[in-house]
Amino acid sequence: MAENILTMENIVKTYKMGDEQQTVLKGIDLQVDKGEFVAILGPSGSGKSTLMNIITDNLRPTAGEVALDGNVIWKNSNAYRARLGYMPQQQGLYSSFTGTRFLWYMAALKGLSHREAKTRVNELLELVNLKDAADRRIGGYSGGMKQRLLIAQALLNEPDVLVLDEPTAGLDPKERIRIRNFISEIAADKIVLLATHVVTDVECIAKEIILLKQGRILKKASPMELIREMDGLVWEFLIQPGEMAGVQKKYLVSNIMMTDAGLLVRAVGNGEQFPAERKKAAANMEDVYLYRMEADIG
Repeated sequence: MAENILTMENIVKTYKMGDEQQTVLKGIDLQVDKGEFVAILGPSGSGKSTLMNIITDNLRPTAGEVALDGNVIWKNSNAYRARLGYMPQQQGLYSSFTGTRFLWYMAALKGLSHREAKTRVNELLELVNLKDAADRRIGGYSGGMKQRLLIAQALLNEPDVLVLDEPTAGLDPKERIRIRNFISEIAADKIVLLATHVVTDVECIAKEIILLKQGRILKKASPMELIREMDGLVWEFLIQPGEMAGVQKKYLVSNIMMTDAGLLVRAVGNGEQFPAERKKAAANMEDVYLYRMEADIG
């Protein structure tokens, strides 16, 4: 069997809420191969974090199986975790630790030998550009520095599978760009799964994008394919300020920009529903996301 193939078959997760059952994941089928960078896009409540917790073996599904190279992950958790790197959404960092001490601590939890830990900690501090801040307390780190440190700990064991849950959450635009470029650089020889709701983070770096809505996969395709499918569904037209409230209620609006001639509205949908003066516009992933998540499709 080929190495580094992660498969999910009919993953279902149901929670008991009082006397009722709530199904968060509704039959997820997915295969990700070595070298694939897959971004999972979906709004809050779509099941992204639940799926991430199942893939990282922190949560068992109600039904279905996750397997790496044909081996169900919870039947041999230790072997799977040795090949897994995980960056959680919440920053579980000890503010009194230095960056170096935190990585040594995580290396010990992962079972690395002293020699392995010394080599990897030094390599990764250099890789994530924290060498100069290695002996500073984490409490004094910026948000981006903390995120880079969390990525570094996920890479300590040189994982085959790297799972990143909202890696750019709460960062300013400059740090967000820096983090996503770094992730792109390290993804070449791994299975990388990244969960986010920030469309611009993955449009340029993900090979495949999964659109997750209400616990189901709507679509799995490359960014270019998703954008190509929007041809003829993105339009721009001018309105006056007094028309804005009505337009937002009537149409699926992705952007409104002030111009000298009025407000330039960018909206998605069948062109015939828009004013006659409409002009066709080139689609982007934000248009894809809005249309797939908000329109009554899928």
